[in-house]
Amino acid sequence: MQFVLSVTIKLTNNSMNKLNLAYISILALIFTQYIATAQVEDVPISNPVYNFLLRAETKGLLPHYSLSQLPLQRHKIISALNLIAAGDSILSDNERQTLQRFTTEFGITPTDNAVVFYSNTDTLQVLSKRLLQDYDKYIYHYEDANNNVNIKPLASLDGIYGDNGYTSGALAMGTLGFRLSGTLSNKFGYLLQVTNTAKFAGKEELANIDYKYANNMKFNELHKNADITESHITFQHDWFSAKIGRENRLWGAGLNQRLLINDMAQSFDAVTLSANFSNFSYTFTHNSLLNIAESGGNTGFQTVIPNKYVAMHTFTILPSWGEISFFETVIYSRDLDLAYLNPLSFFKTLEHSQKDRDNAGMGLYAVWRPLRNLELKGTWFLDDIKIMEIGTGYWSNKTAWNIAAITTAIPNLDIGIEYTRIEPYTFSHFNPQNANTNDSVLFASYILPNSDRWNLFLQYWYGERYPIKFNVYYTRHGNNIYEDGGLLQNVGGDPMQSIRWMDNEKVTFLDGDLEKRFRAELSAGQQIVRGFSIHQMLGLEWNKDKVNSGYFRLILRFEDF
Repeated sequence: MQFVLSVTIKLTNNSMNKLNLAYISILALIFTQYIATAQVEDVPISNPVYNFLLRAETKGLLPHYSLSQLPLQRHKIISALNLIAAGDSILSDNERQTLQRFTTEFGITPTDNAVVFYSNTDTLQVLSKRLLQDYDKYIYHYEDANNNVNIKPLASLDGIYGDNGYTSGALAMGTLGFRLSGTLSNKFGYLLQVTNTAKFAGKEELANIDYKYANNMKFNELHKNADITESHITFQHDWFSAKIGRENRLWGAGLNQRLLINDMAQSFDAVTLSANFSNFSYTFTHNSLLNIAESGGNTGFQTVIPNKYVAMHTFTILPSWGEISFFETVIYSRDLDLAYLNPLSFFKTLEHSQKDRDNAGMGLYAVWRPLRNLELKGTWFLDDIKIMEIGTGYWSNKTAWNIAAITTAIPNLDIGIEYTRIEPYTFSHFNPQNANTNDSVLFASYILPNSDRWNLFLQYWYGERYPIKFNVYYTRHGNNIYEDGGLLQNVGGDPMQSIRWMDNEKVTFLDGDLEKRFRAELSAGQQIVRGFSIHQMLGLEWNKDKVNSGYFRLILRFEDF
């Protein structure tokens, strides 16, 4: 299939940016069916395109789209970028520059590729001056109308200097890996990403500012390299898709807070089935979690760990002004239960019929754009409730919710604010194996039960793939009180500890050992040449006990991971 388009136009310099986007829009219409069909694989949530899509969503450029379940398939992102290009008239020059970077990255704008190993479609050698030029760089790349395969190296040098309140100093780390991704026969998408991070020098405790190291058992407990794998295989046909894999995911509506799945805990394996239409989608997923060890220590061949699973499904309506979704979750710790493998069911009723052994939850999340450049997001999660005790402080009325607003009314600037509140005992269960945790780390919230958090969010777009980000967090948490290693006062502040027979059934929000934390983070990134980028991050934290901390982080990276 070939297309030839020849246009000769004389324009002033001030018109060039708009011409570029108009040209992209024309190419998008011509090449969308040719390019975007073989793009079924997911794009990892580390890609900064998701930040840009959030801005476009708030501007009203993405009707009938949802960013509440990430990652997205590559063809969905290509379609979204085409819609943004079609709305060129309301984009600033900075936004046009950023859009052009992403349309080039995702193949909407034709570009040359440089590779180590040649294929029938790519024969430019990357191990030359092209390595430091604006070519997309691969170990191997092949693409035709029905298939594509991409093998890219992943690498970074990471330096951290900081003080976490207990130790101070510097840390140097390096990461090497690769990402294999692509699509076969326009139907099967695949991705395998493998990285290994090693400490060169310094104090590895400083790496805990990053969740993927803080909760990596091999790095944090065994003091060895952090080897991390993400992978999935997807089948896509018309409205139906099926996927099995392990990948970082974000589920739920919010800015920096998600109340179904976040990326704080380590990735877990899942089988996912979904049906997607223009105004409606349904997703079912059954996930394997890592439970608490029963015996044999925490690691090694003698360790005995019971099975643990969480099943989830969401029913989502997607009008042009936003989305409304009803969801259910159920966590159980035993062999696979066929009741929860049924992709179309009502979990709460099933949980009762299964002798009320499991931890079920349900709720709603929604996105509303009342006008252009303003968007409201929120999630309400119901863990448990006793109707007659509402408003009395009864311990079993366990809920979590967040609400956020974001505006893009100021050119090139996103301004958002978010409030999150988690009631005492939420995400816990009488059987601690059924808590909303993976390897004892919450997968459903960034803050613990009996906590709330305010977040001010700013993003400035200056024509790069990476905006300048500024986040301010104010968090309050009511800790359980311990004495001599024993639990003295249980206030519902630990997801692994439910109420005991001697505890008060009436709870007070933020009761216990009150912890207050104020944290500010500033980050920026810049692409040096295609593929290579440099990132700077500065973080400061204060708490009421004056155990203050801060860090500066500098990363030189090839590709986003």
